[in-house]
Amino acid sequence: MLRENRSRYDLVITSVNMPDMDAFKLLELVGLEMDLPVIMLSAHGHTKLVKKGITHGTCDYLLKPVCIDELKNIWQHVVRKKN
Repeated sequence: MLRENRSRYDLVITSVNMPDMDAFKLLELVGLEMDLPVIMLSAHGHTKLVKKGITHGTCDYLLKPVCIDELKNIWQHVVRKKN
C-alpha cells in the first residue's frame, strides 16, 4: 500500500508488535525506499527495543497509551524531514 501511493503519505506510525511483519524490517524498508519519518509505538519502554528502533532509523518511539500532547507534536517530524 505504501509503495503504490508514495506521494500520499508524509509519515508512518507503526506498532513494534505486529502479527504479520517485523516492525524493524518495515522501518528499514520505509527509510531506504521512501525516506519517510517513522514513529514506533510500543506498550513496553525496554531500553533494548528503543535502541533498536533508533538504530534502524525511527524518528520517535512513543509508549502506549500515547498522550494527546505527544500526538500534537508528531507534525514536527514531517516538517523536519521535508526541510
